[in-house]
Amino acid sequence: MRNHEVIEKAEMTLASLKSGGMMNPTQANAFIRMVQDAPTILNEARVIPMDHDTQKIEKIGFGQRILRAAQEGVSLTKDQKVVPSTSTVNLSTKEVIAEVNITYDTLENNIEKEGLQNTIMQMLAERAAVDIEELLVNGDTASSDPYLAQIDGIRKQATSHIVDVAGEELTRQVFKRGYKAVPSKYLRIPQEYRFYTSPGMEVEWKDRVADRQTSLGDTAVQGGLSSAFGVPVKGIANLQPYTTGEGDNASDVSDIILTHPKNIILGFSRNIRIEVDKDIRRRMFLIVLTAKLDSKFEEEDAVAKIIKVKE
Repeated sequence: MRNHEVIEKAEMTLASLKSGGMMNPTQANAFIRMVQDAPTILNEARVIPMDHDTQKIEKIGFGQRILRAAQEGVSLTKDQKVVPSTSTVNLSTKEVIAEVNITYDTLENNIEKEGLQNTIMQMLAERAAVDIEELLVNGDTASSDPYLAQIDGIRKQATSHIVDVAGEELTRQVFKRGYKAVPSKYLRIPQEYRFYTSPGMEVEWKDRVADRQTSLGDTAVQGGLSSAFGVPVKGIANLQPYTTGEGDNASDVSDIILTHPKNIILGFSRNIRIEVDKDIRRRMFLIVLTAKLDSKFEEEDAVAKIIKVKE
């Protein structure tokens, strides 16, 4: 296939990705699934496709005992009757953008294979997933970074149960303090929760587990998912360390977030737009994707944040 035929076919393929720039509902849902399947925190979080820029999620539950000792022929008193507690989580999306550049050479190497459109969509989804995870984790409306300043991420939102270890090295005692900070009513099934850490912190913990010279240690050092007090420890790329102190007192530390993955809600608008342009001087296609999203904890009280853990 000659070069100009490759480019013509690529143009037709890219044109089929868009309908006036806006994905149709089927394309949008498929793209959201691709983003969710990428190896990021989104893979475990609760992703909600939104039809509008704002959405309310209703919560209902019982925060106290509902069962009483029964007496035959006697109904419960008014004080013994329980009503569920209700509240809402409000999602208000902000617009984000991602750009992917595909060179003519890349197209030439892939054009004769089937499914070029799926390949391009997968590239977009993988790039977008990394950017979205960064915003979901490190978003801060007080940030000087315009991208991160759009929303408060889970690092900023976790405020109820803070465990400051003041530069202490990672030990099981650090995990224990974080575990005990979460009200026990939430930790009914610990293995479904996660200790989210930096990748370096995850490696450090696996190394400590491996020192035990047990089959569990062998599994950890070979790449298995290690745990602390029954809760899996998982490193995520965008939960990066930071520096505290100055001069000789400076040290690199990181945070650990304990939560149930489905407690993290990502609202993703279905109004996803793709626009394509061609840069003939650099011999590449420019694909720009825009979407709208927001992220909240469904139950912030069920989250603990361990801060200033030495890397």
